Amino acid sequence: MAVFTPVSDDDARAYLRAYDIGELIHLEGIEEGVSNTNFKVETTTGLYALTLFEDATPWDDLPWFMDYTLYLDRKGYPAPGPALKRDGSSLGEINGKPCALIKWLPGRWPRNPDVRHAASAGEFLARLHLTGGDFPQIRGNSMGIDMWPHLIARCEPKAANSPRAQAILEDFRGELIWLQAHWPQDLPKGAIHADYFTDNVLMDDDGRVTGVIDYYYACTDFYAYDLAVSLNAWGFTPGGQPMPHMIHAFAAAYNDLRPLSPAEIAALPLFARGSAMRFTLTRLYDLLNHDPSWVVKPKDPEAFYRRLDFHRSVSGGADYFV
Repeated sequence: MAVFTPVSDDDARAYLRAYDIGELIHLEGIEEGVSNTNFKVETTTGLYALTLFEDATPWDDLPWFMDYTLYLDRKGYPAPGPALKRDGSSLGEINGKPCALIKWLPGRWPRNPDVRHAASAGEFLARLHLTGGDFPQIRGNSMGIDMWPHLIARCEPKAANSPRAQAILEDFRGELIWLQAHWPQDLPKGAIHADYFTDNVLMDDDGRVTGVIDYYYACTDFYAYDLAVSLNAWGFTPGGQPMPHMIHAFAAAYNDLRPLSPAEIAALPLFARGSAMRFTLTRLYDLLNHDPSWVVKPKDPEAFYRRLDFHRSVSGGADYFV
């Protein structure tokens, strides 16, 4: 359950006094999510989400996240922009944790996505890049290629007791050398989501996107890298087997709205390999350092490691479209 820091009705009422959003009717913990504490808040004026930011979210970057989602929301993109207090600020504190009250978005994430969902998600990733293209603030990618050597190093102490983990890390040391040697330097970039997984994309019953949530890995990086992350998220089974029809549907819908340059298409296999390594490493670290008493269970790193076999086998970026 993603309620790591308790909040009482009295806590919420006291916090809401800084806003012009009416009186608290109901406060309910939200079970989904693994990093922050989330509540559904109903007031006399509507629905909101109250997020308390736990240690996994970089607190110094919270103003960037708030400004970015507010920018998207005001330009008509279905992002959960923050509600603003009477003094114009978007952040506060409850029980020692920074927090924000954000717009509640309708819909639910697709539990069994098909090509209809993949195409809609691809379209709205392109819309995200186009809508946020003029967002002026810069935030480096805290989980980008410069961080991957550190992720490998962080896994090494506990990996000493796991032959399988050692084998993965040995493979990644060579993979990282190759990626660093071939990583592009001059492709279109801007604000990206960087965590565009199925559970961060809300849809209606017809498979149309109604909201895109969880921007706490958002940053400034290559748009094609964000597409590659998303193809890894939407184009494979939970066990890591490729679903070409999903990959093609997502990539084609994205490309229809925001046509990729030949250089971006050529970079897709490399970006897909890099993002598969990034998520394998973070999951491997969580698994190696997991305490059985923790409520949140670690995700399987093998599922993302298997994606590498597919990305290493493609003949070029065009393979993601046909």
